[in-house]
Amino acid sequence: MNTIRNYLESMFAKLPNTPEVIKAKCELGQMMEDKYSELIHNGKSENEAVAQVISEFGNLEELADALGIREAIQDGGTGNSAGREVSLEEARSYLDSRAHCSLLHGLGTFFAVLSPGWIILSAAFGWSTRLDLTAGLLFLFTMIAACVGLHVYASLRMRKWAFLKTETCSIDYGTAGMVNDVRRASRDMAALQRTVAVLLFCTCYVPLSLFAVAGASSALLGFGVVLLLFMTGLGTLILIVSSSRENGCRLLLGLNSPQRVDGSYYKGQGEGKYTNKAASAILSVLWPTAVCIYLIVSFLTFSWAVSWIIFPITVVVDRLLKTVFRVKEGKENE
Repeated sequence: MNTIRNYLESMFAKLPNTPEVIKAKCELGQMMEDKYSELIHNGKSENEAVAQVISEFGNLEELADALGIREAIQDGGTGNSAGREVSLEEARSYLDSRAHCSLLHGLGTFFAVLSPGWIILSAAFGWSTRLDLTAGLLFLFTMIAACVGLHVYASLRMRKWAFLKTETCSIDYGTAGMVNDVRRASRDMAALQRTVAVLLFCTCYVPLSLFAVAGASSALLGFGVVLLLFMTGLGTLILIVSSSRENGCRLLLGLNSPQRVDGSYYKGQGEGKYTNKAASAILSVLWPTAVCIYLIVSFLTFSWAVSWIIFPITVVVDRLLKTVFRVKEGKENE
């Protein structure tokens, strides 16, 4: 029966998503299922039954008048191009590339957050020689260079998938099923990763606070600041990685036009789109801007124990914007 269902979906995929077409699809699906059950009951093998059902009901042109969708078929063949169809292999490759590149972006951000660590430790432990200063600056610039390099490399790696956002694309029923399976399978892991990230954000100040309350030496306080940076950077890394596959699945599942039947493969159509263009633009630069603000504020004020709060605030702003401005189910982007 799965073969018959897939064939039925492919028959109606490019037709307009109207009540008449949906009704015809359900009627034809029921007829195919009844015929299949009858053939199986009469002793036909599964392959023979599937082949006979498709041969009898597989030509939509011949059934158009009986189903009352002749006009819909004619309209579906003109001015309703699906554009480029993304294959199953391309969809898998895109999701893998997105997951890999999100890890690179996360590592780049982690390196940026941790970059002043050596300088902080040098000041805390009283390492004031020229060699110590040189080592601290070398560590700083190396980490910043690694951050920039990873971000640039990841962006270049993802450039080959730019057509998914710039061209009219679509996916078939089988590809949509695979993407939905990946999305469901990764949901629990993503939730766990976000939980760990939030815990790191909420507890990163604890070691430094305990050192301060206990009247620890400046060396331990400096170590507490570096530990705070490490936990904040790690939380940001995990947060970036956690949403990579889910966001990739949303993009793929949102490719099909909601005006066609294949747009119903994913009821969350539009989850990755936003009703406000300004909000969409802000979200695209929110995290890089947060990292830049964090570094600028930290270097100008040397308030490393306080400036980390920028990242939890960014998480809240990110989630708030996505909740408020995300297109509701079934609506098109403005």
